[in-house]
Formats: sequence, C-alpha cells, structure tokens
Amino acid sequence: MPHSALITPGHNRSPVLIHVPHASRVIPLEIRSDLLLTDVELAAELDEATDTATDEIAAAALRHSSLRPTTVVNTLSRLVIDPERFPDAGEPANAFGRGAVYTRTCAGAPLRTEPYPRAADLLDTYFRPYADAVTAAVDDRLDVCGRAVIIDLHSYPAAPSGFEDPAAERPALCIGADPVHTPDWLIDTVRSAFASLPAIDRIAENTPYAGSYVPLRHYGRDERVSSAMIELRRDLYLTDPCTPDGARISQLGRVLADLIDAITAQVAADV
Repeated sequence: MPHSALITPGHNRSPVLIHVPHASRVIPLEIRSDLLLTDVELAAELDEATDTATDEIAAAALRHSSLRPTTVVNTLSRLVIDPERFPDAGEPANAFGRGAVYTRTCAGAPLRTEPYPRAADLLDTYFRPYADAVTAAVDDRLDVCGRAVIIDLHSYPAAPSGFEDPAAERPALCIGADPVHTPDWLIDTVRSAFASLPAIDRIAENTPYAGSYVPLRHYGRDERVSSAMIELRRDLYLTDPCTPDGARISQLGRVLADLIDAITAQVAADV
C-alpha cells in the first residue's frame, strides 16, 4: 500500500534519522471535501497547524552534515492524519478533537463531522502505511549501525492555540524528551548545539510540548532507539505565519547539521 513518507536514505555510518511529520499543506481532494471549512478558513488553519519550512531546515542540514542522516518527511498535511498520535482511545488529544484523525480545528471549531465515519478508513489508508515506513527506516538504522537516533523536527506558533495551556512557557527552543528513549546525553547535545544561536535566548524541556516520536513497535521495548523532539518557536525563522526567512533557515540548518555530527560522533564512541 502506498504511503506518504518520503524517505531519503542516509550514509551507512549515520545512526541519525530526521523525522519531519508536519511540514506539508497537501490535502487530497477526496479528503478536502469532508472538511467543514471554507477555503479561507482552511488556509488560516493550515497556517496555524503546519510546521512551516521544517522540511527546508532539514534539507539545509543535509547540505552541511558530515555523514548524511536518513530523512523521513510526511508529504501530506497533518489534517489528513497526524502520524504522531496514538491511533486508539488512549490518545490524550482525542479529548479536544486532535487525535490521529482531527475533528476540531486549533481553535476548537468543527473540522469534520463528529463522530467522523471515515476515521478507520483514514487510519488504514494513511496512518498505518506511514507508521510502517518509518518503522522500517528505523529498523534499517538498527541493522546497519546497531543504534537509531530520531530527531523529531517541529515548530510552534508564538501565541498558544485554543487547545493549548495558555500559561505554559513558550521558549525559543523546546526539547521534547521521553523518559525511556531520551537519554541525558542527547538532551545535553541538543542544548549545546542550539545554544550557539544568539536568537535562541531560552531553551526548556517538555514545554509547551512534551515527549518525542518513537515508532510503536520500538516504543518502550528497544532502548537502542533514542529520540529527541526539537520544537522551534516560529518567530525564529518565519516573517509571517507562512513565509520563511531564507537566511534564518540556512542558519538553523547549519546548527542542525552540527547536532547531527555530534550525535553521530557520540554513538560511534559508545559502540
């Protein structure tokens, strides 16, 4: 079954996998017809929900990293399915209509009919094939390198969305950490790489977002898989909600490349 994961293989000695799940604005027409928004409303929702240009930051990093990492980019919008949610009733974001298949907008307005009758179809058609593709990419790094380190690349708006805690701190860089899959050395390495940027005046962990993506097949089961989420506040590199600043993209790409190289060196020293 086809999937929306665009996978670019990395160097055989790189354990790093850059995951970019929310950069796309693409929505297939058959899915667009079920969305309860006008075109103007949908454009505004995409501005707020899309991690604009995170794929460009990843691409910039590839040009500067010593050993090219594997990259996995979701080519469809998170309004199709969100590959980073749990696909069952245990997903906390279901409470505000933002589970694997969204039924509410960022502001809490209706996005799809509730209950949405095609949710299971979207999970079978899009969510599970995507998850299988990412899992296979992680398995490949484990087979080749013995370790896999996922950098889960995101961004978020300076002002909180309707479903977020308005009191949560919104630093320039949020590092999302998982209690099992994010070792201290990885947090320290991320901090060290991004602290070199003057624009990043505050780095915090697990605020306003927490955790980091690990495929379900490995989650809680394989400690050879490490993961850290990078959440960049969008005013660092966007001039408006959907327009990236090329110079800032390039600068962030170089810092991300430094992080990739540092992770690769750390893993090589540990093996």
